Amino acid sequence: MSLELWVSILAGALALSAPLILAGVGEGFVERAGRINLGIEGMMIMGAFVGVFVASMAGAVAGLAAGAATGILLAVLMNTAVYRLHANEIVVGLAITMLGLGLSTYLFQLWVPSGQTNVSVPTIPKLPLGPLADIPVLGPVLFTQSPVVYATVVLLVVAWAVMRFTRFGLQVRAVGSDTASAQLRGVRAQRVGANTLLLGGALAGIAGAVITVGTIGSFAPGITAGRGYIVLAVVIMGRMSPVGIALGALLFAFLQSFSLLAQSTGLQVPSEVYQTLPYVVTLIVLVFTSRAQLRRLTPRMRIS
Repeated sequence: MSLELWVSILAGALALSAPLILAGVGEGFVERAGRINLGIEGMMIMGAFVGVFVASMAGAVAGLAAGAATGILLAVLMNTAVYRLHANEIVVGLAITMLGLGLSTYLFQLWVPSGQTNVSVPTIPKLPLGPLADIPVLGPVLFTQSPVVYATVVLLVVAWAVMRFTRFGLQVRAVGSDTASAQLRGVRAQRVGANTLLLGGALAGIAGAVITVGTIGSFAPGITAGRGYIVLAVVIMGRMSPVGIALGALLFAFLQSFSLLAQSTGLQVPSEVYQTLPYVVTLIVLVFTSRAQLRRLTPRMRIS
């Protein structure tokens, strides 16, 4: 495998990690507040469809904004079901995922009936950062990416600062750690939880739009390919911290990029192995990470 191939794999990993990090940061806030959103997959795929649909009429930036609005709308639906109708949060999340998968397919078939050519939209162009892009190896990997990748790095810094140094971040951590104590101190736990889900929904919708508007330029049913569940795994592996989430997302994205590009080499490995490699490795890392966290949280039992 040549150096050029490894450069392409690493550059592809950064691009593929962007939607995972975006949705992961949002879910990190949700879980820090003591909630969980199992509807990420549905929010992402609806954001992907609506993003392409709007981008075909108003451009890529409008498509990203429409993806965010779609995620917020589904988050409002989830908040209403959980807080107003007192439905089970896990069941509602799974219902949002099934709704997103089914509704996106149905709307796509209405927009592009069977037998017609799929609609393509211009993707967000890459933005080389001047002389930095000419640095050997590092230049093509780090400094010739899409603006979405650069914005994702900024988001990580902002999310870390918000969680550590702002009143909202303190409230989120307080509610997630001990809801009763937070409420005694005047924190409105329900409002904090609802706001984190709105934030998570917006970022999940943008993440879906990034997959289509930012990378591929078109939509296909099932295009998210389970990334919503990978986001949940990444958040667990990263212990809900922005930096940990980014590292987990980069691991999956690297394996995915490797599986896509390594098939062009002369390695005599079945294509199915390449396709399953990112998911298998992520599952293994998740198991070991979860066991390590459980050992820290659970005191060792001594049998007398």
